[in-house]
Amino acid sequence: MNTKIKLLSFLASAMLLQACGGDMLGTSDSEDYKLIPEEVTEDPTKARPSENAPVLKTSGTTIQLPDGTPVLLRGINLQFGDNPIEQIDGIQAIRETGSNVVRIQLLADTSTANLEAVLNKVVEHNLIAVLSLYDEALHCKEDDEAFTDAVKQVWLTDFLPIIAQDRYQANIMINIASGWGPEAIFDGYSVGYKTYTDNYKAAIRQFRKAGFNVPLVIDAPGCGADFNAFLSNRGKELMAADDKDNLVLSVHGYGSQWNTATKVTDAISQLAAQNIPVLMSEFGGSGVGEKPVKHMAILDKGAGDYAAEIILPWASATDKVAMNVPFSAPINLTNTDVSFDVKLDEAYVTDGQMGVVMYLRDVNGEYANLAWHSASEFPAGEWATKSYAIQNNASFGWASEAFDITAVAKVGVELVANGKLAEVAGSVVIDNLRVAEGSGAVELYSQSFDDDIAGWGVPWTGTVAAHADGALSLTHDNGEIIAQLDGLGGVVDFAQPVVISGRFFVPADYAGSWMYAKFFNNGEAWTEVGITGLTPGEWTEISVETEFPAAATSVGIQIGNIGIADGATITDSTEPFLLDDFAISGVAANDSFELGTQYMASFDESEDGWAYLSWGASATVEAIDGALNFYPNANDAVRIVLYKTDLSAIDDLDLQDPFTIKTRVLIPDSYTGQAFEYQLFLQDANWQNHFAAKIWNQDELIPGEWMDLVVEVEFPAEFDRAGIPQYLGFDLSSEVALPQDPILIDEIVFEGMVPVEKEVVIIDQVDFFYTNHFTDFAIDYIEGEILEDDILELAYIHQRSEPFSWIAWSWYGNDIENSDWDMTTIVGDATALTERGEDIVNGKGGIAGN
Repeated sequence: MNTKIKLLSFLASAMLLQACGGDMLGTSDSEDYKLIPEEVTEDPTKARPSENAPVLKTSGTTIQLPDGTPVLLRGINLQFGDNPIEQIDGIQAIRETGSNVVRIQLLADTSTANLEAVLNKVVEHNLIAVLSLYDEALHCKEDDEAFTDAVKQVWLTDFLPIIAQDRYQANIMINIASGWGPEAIFDGYSVGYKTYTDNYKAAIRQFRKAGFNVPLVIDAPGCGADFNAFLSNRGKELMAADDKDNLVLSVHGYGSQWNTATKVTDAISQLAAQNIPVLMSEFGGSGVGEKPVKHMAILDKGAGDYAAEIILPWASATDKVAMNVPFSAPINLTNTDVSFDVKLDEAYVTDGQMGVVMYLRDVNGEYANLAWHSASEFPAGEWATKSYAIQNNASFGWASEAFDITAVAKVGVELVANGKLAEVAGSVVIDNLRVAEGSGAVELYSQSFDDDIAGWGVPWTGTVAAHADGALSLTHDNGEIIAQLDGLGGVVDFAQPVVISGRFFVPADYAGSWMYAKFFNNGEAWTEVGITGLTPGEWTEISVETEFPAAATSVGIQIGNIGIADGATITDSTEPFLLDDFAISGVAANDSFELGTQYMASFDESEDGWAYLSWGASATVEAIDGALNFYPNANDAVRIVLYKTDLSAIDDLDLQDPFTIKTRVLIPDSYTGQAFEYQLFLQDANWQNHFAAKIWNQDELIPGEWMDLVVEVEFPAEFDRAGIPQYLGFDLSSEVALPQDPILIDEIVFEGMVPVEKEVVIIDQVDFFYTNHFTDFAIDYIEGEILEDDILELAYIHQRSEPFSWIAWSWYGNDIENSDWDMTTIVGDATALTERGEDIVNGKGGIAGN
């Protein structure tokens, strides 16, 4: 059942985005010197917060103030430990941006005097502080000893006299270790997270035993980016270890796991399913870093994703309702991609009659639509995206003759009963009515023939070319048409492939002809490309890709054997052919690649195409409890071979450099003392080149221990890297019989170059982010028996995804290489914002909450 929220209540709830105000529990005395703290009276060996000291709390997926009020965190990271005397001025400035939280980066050697001074500033400025320990021995590392030392020595000994004071408890959260934990797992089912989880469970118990009731913030491993560590109930397992039920799961938004809006939404949604609050405690952007993220996409999704839900009081099978909303300014739709998202209730999909149409109005109110979609096309209760490439007026489903593609003012959706009975009703949800820069071919030249046929002539034959009915009219001469468009030099770059398209009408009189048609170039060298699919009596969309000489300046059309079949004339008709909406475009290309994951097998559900190969003895291969079990079937086997049977099914498989194979393997204890070899092998598509990419022996694979194996494959020069390998697998051999205990493989990953989708550059969109998207959404027209007065509310608020808390990296002090991450040019000045700072403070979804 969809939740429907009236607009007023939606606006009221949005106020939770504001920085927390009023008096938070805990105050500070005035300070004459910002780094001279008050005298600490507590015994540092016995410091302990009072059991009843007010603290921030968590409930479900929300963070709450001590009085139980939910709060959505919006704030900034402060690199305090790097330079406390300079950085402490950032506290007031960060508060002045509207932030309600600051993440204070502490170093292991941060003094208690400086720690107390900065906490006094936090309380004075009514902020929440996430105290985060950064240490090179912890960040992007998985050293258990360093982690244990950080908990016992740094937090619960060195920092304890300060952080245990009651006056700070209501304002702090403790981020135990920034980015600590194993790297390069990124597999929700992997057993590789066990040590990480066990260490954090022990740390949670230690903090609670020391009397801390404040929220503990647990960073994901993989430098904070690997959210998979919290899935498969591991987040809940951590919470079960906390007798205060007061944890926050923290992720860092960097790298390929977070570099698109879709990845951000999917990851946060999976984390929210753990029913524990999620905090993105760092994120990059501004083009900095490997596989940089887009900070504006994070801000957008962090604000929550909303859509317009429409529930119409259908009255008859002839009803039709058109609704639209204005763009922020008129748009030229030439060479753009137009799209919208839609979700239909099951009743509509099952019935299948209703029509859904996206449409447009120009500045003069003229109409054009994109395409008709029947309800039966959509998956019931699920989101679907309909996209349209717009090059010219011919790209529309239907457009009025006066429609101005260069000045489109409104976008809307028509819901058409189309014979649907009135009792078939339900919810229609729409979102992201969007215009983006074209991702396909760019139109280089177009001609609609509204006024003339300028540029077209007849270089030979007696073809008659004329302007008729808003089209180019071509009358044949003795069964042949020749017409040519000149003057394209400097307009169309023929040095690259082009697409020639248009709409062609063949008169019905010529049905049965042995007719052929082609586009040609008649320049320095004759070049031609055939046109197929012309149907007599109908308008036909034509589109062909071709390469003409670079110096070409013209395009011609030739049609022959008109009205001729079996060598005989079948008609003496002279009805003209018609050409309309003629266009020449470039060819869309996507040759961008980035390093990423081409394939990952976790073996949580199946063997995923891995089986034994007959080069060795018969073997059993089966997935059990998230691991691939591999063992010989006979007690005298000396060799077993495992291989991927369906390499061709891996869409992104690409053997260009670098190509890396990663796996986690456990050789059973029964192999102890036995000489064996375990090799990764490949054989190319031509059956010509078989080689071992890596060979491990018993000294390198310690029986009884999980081993991470990483091989950057160095291919022989003669290896065919363009084709799909015949074989890729693992070969285990020994001079004596192999034990029959199973070898366990936890995961297999192929990393290499993967194609990158072209970045979507949005020209304008109605994504129901702003209030006016709802208030300006209005009925355009109504047909049938449905009455406007019966539509009590046109659009309800539908929440696609919840908002989440975030703290941006970083206020000030990044090194030269990463200086674009700075949000201000003056640490103590909230008005000296950089471009990134303006985005995060005042941009869409930013701290200011606009």
